[in-house]
Amino acid sequence: MSPDEFRRAFKLLFENFWIIRKQQPEDYAFLRRNQLAIQKELRQRFGMNLIVRPQYIQLLKRPQVLEEWMGAIGFQTTLDYTLFCCAMAYVEDLEEGTPFMLNELVRDLGLLIPEELSIDWQNYNHRKSLVRVLKKMLELSLVETIQGDTDGFSHSEANQEVLFQTTQQTRAFLARAPQSYTQYEDFDTFWLEWQSNQNLEENQLLYQRLMLEPVIQRTVENEEVFNRLRNYYHWMEEYIENNTEFRFELYRDYAALTLEYRESFKEVFPSRRVIDDVLIQLATLIRKAELEPSSYGVLTISHVKWSHLLLDLQGSYQEYWSKEYNEMSLSQLGDVLLERASDWGLLEVQGQQIAILPPMSRLIAEMEKLNETVDR
Repeated sequence: MSPDEFRRAFKLLFENFWIIRKQQPEDYAFLRRNQLAIQKELRQRFGMNLIVRPQYIQLLKRPQVLEEWMGAIGFQTTLDYTLFCCAMAYVEDLEEGTPFMLNELVRDLGLLIPEELSIDWQNYNHRKSLVRVLKKMLELSLVETIQGDTDGFSHSEANQEVLFQTTQQTRAFLARAPQSYTQYEDFDTFWLEWQSNQNLEENQLLYQRLMLEPVIQRTVENEEVFNRLRNYYHWMEEYIENNTEFRFELYRDYAALTLEYRESFKEVFPSRRVIDDVLIQLATLIRKAELEPSSYGVLTISHVKWSHLLLDLQGSYQEYWSKEYNEMSLSQLGDVLLERASDWGLLEVQGQQIAILPPMSRLIAEMEKLNETVDR
């Protein structure tokens, strides 16, 4: 395979949960045609497995370091995740292509949900939670809608006349553990056993993390990781830039893959969302504050200083924001900025302080208004 073909293959596999044949026939055919070369490269370079089935192709992505953003799949409450797991337990018991009604799922969820949780379908929030779950299952092609509208259930408990059907992917979604999940005392026990079964080389771990995480931060615990990144930088840089669309950037305090064009991939920072513009505006103010970093490049400020920064942000840039952000209170603005920045390794709440992480300190921009350029 040529470098261009590897670039296409890696983009398809790392960007998508799976490539479903009937939805992406050309991409599926390309990957299937180059299956042996792709499998060999993924196994040797990344220590990752490619699953090839007549219906779909999937690159198994398993995190090496757990981060909060990894659970950000559009769910809003603990109940969302609980209902998702229970709904998966329900559909996994069905054969491929089995139709089922929403009212049948609702009935069985009442039996499957843990005893310590109570579900009341007269409660709007509970119904809305199940609708979010069903939409995620549809998005992942775990089920298909044959007839009816899922949104109707959020408006009334009586709207349960929706017909679904399981797909070829339904039983392939949930990851398999070394033994039954019920045999583990807690998550930590499962996680330790799972990691011990990986048998990955150090460089394979690094390639995986670079491809799957927005940034690797240098900390007291991972100095050896950065020593290795520095030692192998030129080889890694050459491979990544020849075979992917990324550039490999390594600094004293963090490592990351970057793109020249943000339209190239689905999830990038900064995207064209207003919140990313606001974060860059905030980063510009942070640079002007000339704070003193720690030995690991981290700046820390109090929550009071954070509030002052937000006030300064509003005063300096609010005229450039959309109506949504203009109408936010200071507290609301701070919450959405922290959530988005935390997902990309830019900011982190640490007790009574806000940690400004190294990638955030490198961001700066200019505002352009008509033919006039204004420093941000």
